[in-house]
Amino acid sequence: MRCFSIFIKTLIMWFPYLLLVIAYLLGSFPTGYLMGRMAGIDIRQHGSGSTGATNVWRNVGKVAGASVFIVDFAKGAIAIYMMQSAESIQAFAASLLGFPQSTTAIDNLSLFVIGAGMLALIGHSRPVWLGFKGGKSVATGVGILFILNWIVAIAALSVWIGTMAIWRTVSISSIAAAAAAPILMWTLQENRPFSIFVTIGCIFIIWLHRSNIERILNGTELSFKSNSKV
Repeated sequence: MRCFSIFIKTLIMWFPYLLLVIAYLLGSFPTGYLMGRMAGIDIRQHGSGSTGATNVWRNVGKVAGASVFIVDFAKGAIAIYMMQSAESIQAFAASLLGFPQSTTAIDNLSLFVIGAGMLALIGHSRPVWLGFKGGKSVATGVGILFILNWIVAIAALSVWIGTMAIWRTVSISSIAAAAAAPILMWTLQENRPFSIFVTIGCIFIIWLHRSNIERILNGTELSFKSNSKV
């Protein structure tokens, strides 16, 4: 019984590190791939080969694409929310089991939140279940941003919508929103580590769009509505 008590106490103390692993696994949940399989296709063999919402929208349908976006958004949001709630979860578990509250203190919680966000982004683009080849982390990134600062998230989405209305090209809109988000964070967010994280995360998302950038420069990127060349 004593060994079990020590194990549970250790588990509570190491809970934030467990959440980091969960954040990656959440991010790597292959939403787009599973949606494609439900439609009878391997989405990786169609269109851009991405498992993201846009490729699913184009090759499976609007409902499927929207569903993938919602789930991928939720993956990022849940990863951040769980880590932000880690101390509360630890305290509840400790009080329930009669452990001292000192076992629930988390030093540098902001760094754990940043770690969870980055691992969720990496999980989406490099999922362990699909040979480390997934999507471009846009929807997951929006979910993360929404929990960190919902005002910045809405402003970034407004940039996406405005750019989409002009160019009708998802990749251009995503790159524009990713470029705007760090500026908005540095302007509206007082937590400097979070602003640094969003900057790094958005650079990562733009880097994932490097093939799209090449096609944009070559004039061969497909538009969203008509799939015509821009």
